Amino acid sequence: MQGIMKSRFGLVVVFIAFVVCLVASSILLKGVRVDLTENGLYTLSDGTRKVLSELDADIKLTLFYSDKATAELPALRTYANRVEELLREFESFSNGKLHLKIVDPEPFSEEEDEAAAAGLQGVPAGLRGDEIYFGLVGRRSAAVGSEGEAEDETGSEEARSESDVEEVIPFFQLDKEEFLEYELAKLVYSLAHPEPPVVGIISGLKLNGGINPVSRQNEPAWVIVQQLEGLFELNWLEQDLNQIPAENVDILLVIHPKNLPDTTLLAIDQFVLSGGKAVMFVDPFAEADRPAMPMMGGGDQSSDAGPLLSSWGVEYDREKVVGDYKNSMVVSMGSNRKPVRHIGLLGLGADSFNQQDVVLSGLEMINFSSAGILSQKPGATTSFTPLVESSDEAMPLKAGLFQMLHSPDTLLDDFAPTGERYVMAARVTGPAQTAFPDGIEIEVESETGADADTAGDANTAGEKGADDSGDQGSKAASTPGKSSKKVMPGVTRSDDIQLIVVADTDVLSDRLWVQIRQFFQQRVISPWADNAGFLVSSIENLSGNSDLISIRSRGRFSRPFTKVESIRLQAEEKFLEQQRELQERLRQTEKKLAELEGNRGVEEQSLLSPEQEKTLVEFQKEKLKIRKDLRDVQHQLDQDIEKLGSNLKLINILLVPFLLTVIVLGIRYFRGKARYS
Repeated sequence: MQGIMKSRFGLVVVFIAFVVCLVASSILLKGVRVDLTENGLYTLSDGTRKVLSELDADIKLTLFYSDKATAELPALRTYANRVEELLREFESFSNGKLHLKIVDPEPFSEEEDEAAAAGLQGVPAGLRGDEIYFGLVGRRSAAVGSEGEAEDETGSEEARSESDVEEVIPFFQLDKEEFLEYELAKLVYSLAHPEPPVVGIISGLKLNGGINPVSRQNEPAWVIVQQLEGLFELNWLEQDLNQIPAENVDILLVIHPKNLPDTTLLAIDQFVLSGGKAVMFVDPFAEADRPAMPMMGGGDQSSDAGPLLSSWGVEYDREKVVGDYKNSMVVSMGSNRKPVRHIGLLGLGADSFNQQDVVLSGLEMINFSSAGILSQKPGATTSFTPLVESSDEAMPLKAGLFQMLHSPDTLLDDFAPTGERYVMAARVTGPAQTAFPDGIEIEVESETGADADTAGDANTAGEKGADDSGDQGSKAASTPGKSSKKVMPGVTRSDDIQLIVVADTDVLSDRLWVQIRQFFQQRVISPWADNAGFLVSSIENLSGNSDLISIRSRGRFSRPFTKVESIRLQAEEKFLEQQRELQERLRQTEKKLAELEGNRGVEEQSLLSPEQEKTLVEFQKEKLKIRKDLRDVQHQLDQDIEKLGSNLKLINILLVPFLLTVIVLGIRYFRGKARYS
């Protein structure tokens, strides 16, 4: 009896200790999380934490989520929980600057009107077809107080001041879950830095329109320019310049850098090494760079940015063009000729995109024309990440073939795919050296040779080191009144450059991505490809600070049964192989029947010959046999999957508990043995 009381007292003590530990842990360990997922899916990246730690203004985030209306949509509810958890994580790391509010916009409610007014996308769902909302509204306003609540809880239009800054994610797409952290961090960063990025443009093509050298007609600006003007502040730069002031340019966009002077190349070099971000488009054959007299031929339509690409660790041959049969487009050759396949005109889809890079998220098709080939230079210190690649049915072509190309099908004459995939766009990051370690020679105007030093100081390409460049000395030129001056780079290396290089400029031209129609003297623009989206996404990505750019896609949150999928694919391959065999036999039999039918007289059309009867009977037997084989394959597929499922259940339900029981009993046995020994 005393032993029983002692055991009961011990159980009570253990229970009380358990409750105390549970309460203490809920208080002391509040907010403590352990992420045991393979890719750290629930851990904020360092870039996101830095963005949040540098917030200097209160930001209110309102998550509109139709909780009740999505009761029968488990996949969406799971994703909604993931979004809420991540937003809570953002809030906890923001030092009190982020304030999250969750709203369920029920049908015909004021909250639904608010969601619609904010620009959120309502999606019909459910049996009644009610619109569900699953989006985010971020607002930075002076009206947000220290507790994170606006003066008007409903966030009505009357409560918003003119200085409010608002950013919206219209609807959280399930297929973009791996980019969720980046999208949220980008929204927060945009609210903290509402000024539109300034894009400095150096272009060797007439993006702003002008006189067509062929037709002598005035052409409007490229549509891509209109797209950029609506999103960024554009600063058009001259092709001949001495420096690119960082305070006037956030992102540098270089298009077709053909025959740029050394001073401009050095200015670009210094801008990138000084922390500026850049997007560069080079081209082995820029179709938009038409010579004034095209019938003469022989005009150079390529660009390569001089020594810059090499110094950034990129190899590029201005005489090579990608030919890709799999991704080639069919072009019309006129009313009297049939369309032909153009292996230099490529329609690239998701299979050609780096799906792990946020720049290409959501893009479906990008069209390239006579694009070049990029690769990483051996021994490069930079990181080279392919963004857009060809298929493996591709090979390099000579750019000269496109100079006077009358019929694209002639490109197929010597076409022999190499089996390699060729990079047409890439992201380049990491440490780099200047392309001009020995400086450049410039010619300066001066009344006397003694003034050369003074004039040289004004022509330094970088903001840093400008004062030192005048100490390099000068030498008198052979022409009186002029002198030659060596200008040294102010910045010779960088620990982390950030740029995107694309080996095609035609990708920006209207004909490859947009259809333009005239409607009552108005231009109606209808995009049919994502070329503009690629450029805009590249600029938006680079316009953030280095912390925002460093946020990459996370691992997949879905964890499929890879073994099950492997078995299914193997069986399906066998199934499809036999199905193709059946179709081939059917085709051969029909062909034989047609031949037999053609040998018969017209009067006998309604009768079957013995040969036809025999062929039909054999085919019907063969067809039944193969159909039976197909059913057996499908049945075997189901059996293999069911067997694997049964084995998994056996392991989880019986084997694991059995092993744990054996381990526990073994521990008790050895402890008891040690106690009595």
